[in-house]
Amino acid sequence: MTAQVVEHTEAEEWRRHGPLVQRCADLEAILIGRDAAAILDHGDLPEAAGIVVLPAWSWLRPKINVGRKNREHGTGTGLLMPIRTDWAGPVVRVVSDSSTQLPYRSRGLGHSLAGQATIIQRPGLPVTARPAETPGMYDPILVGSASPLRVRAALQALVEAGREARWHLLQEIEPFVRHTVLKAHSYVSYEIGQFTGDIQPMLDEISLDQVIDRMMYGQSVAEGEDPDNGTLHRLLELCMDPERFLRVDPNKYMRKHLEREAESEIRRRIGDPHIGPKIREIARQNPESEMAAIIDAYRKVYPRDRLADKRAELALNVTPDAMARVTPLTPDMPEVCREWPLAA
Repeated sequence: MTAQVVEHTEAEEWRRHGPLVQRCADLEAILIGRDAAAILDHGDLPEAAGIVVLPAWSWLRPKINVGRKNREHGTGTGLLMPIRTDWAGPVVRVVSDSSTQLPYRSRGLGHSLAGQATIIQRPGLPVTARPAETPGMYDPILVGSASPLRVRAALQALVEAGREARWHLLQEIEPFVRHTVLKAHSYVSYEIGQFTGDIQPMLDEISLDQVIDRMMYGQSVAEGEDPDNGTLHRLLELCMDPERFLRVDPNKYMRKHLEREAESEIRRRIGDPHIGPKIREIARQNPESEMAAIIDAYRKVYPRDRLADKRAELALNVTPDAMARVTPLTPDMPEVCREWPLAA
């Protein structure tokens, strides 16, 4: 792919779904920062070494149906989508040999590609090489060398850039997390209300804020857990795995994950088992039955769930918070969420 084509592609992507490009750039910077930190933690660096920062994404036209997002509005022209590239190891490499071969594999959205990149170290070149796209076998990556002190400084800069990207991504996601929690709260409240015959909010505003904080930042040390164990922290860890995006782009994966987690957090907060909706559905189908009969009917439909008395009682007797009646159930989507790509 020539430089002219790459420039056109980037402009095209930013016009159609530029935020997806930014999302991938943030995830790549986070991955690069982690790998650079791991090299620094390992200790000794070669006397004369260079740094190669390998691209984590290849932008290709999907070979599977991904909906409207890969079609340019008005023309229907297919647009490029991100395909995760796995370098069989870290994307940041410190090299000290004159020539190094690195295999890679790019898989996702119907693509399955493999290749090998050649890294050639030459005196007088910059200490860091960072190709904009996955290089071909006839396009070697050229990199210079420097002292351990300069290499360490360059790696530290990558670590700091990764931290900034993580913070930027969290700031962008926060409005969508709030909207998703409120939406999940409405859904859960309606679902339970249809069973009880009294549709009302299950949580008050303070409890909803606590759910949002838990998803964003995790529990506090005072609660006996790592403060950096929230939903977003776990999501970013998942996004470091190249296998996560075989059939979906990062935005859709993140959106679906947050929607599932928001509903799970709401149900956890009110003490509703994750199979609560299925239990209540069986109970609705058997309105005159005793608890034992409902459990027996459930086991016939879902034998693998191993339903016992305790979970059945929790699902059939879940109640709202005392102050929850003042919480609105149908919040309008904030304008910022309409603009943010995960809400699309």
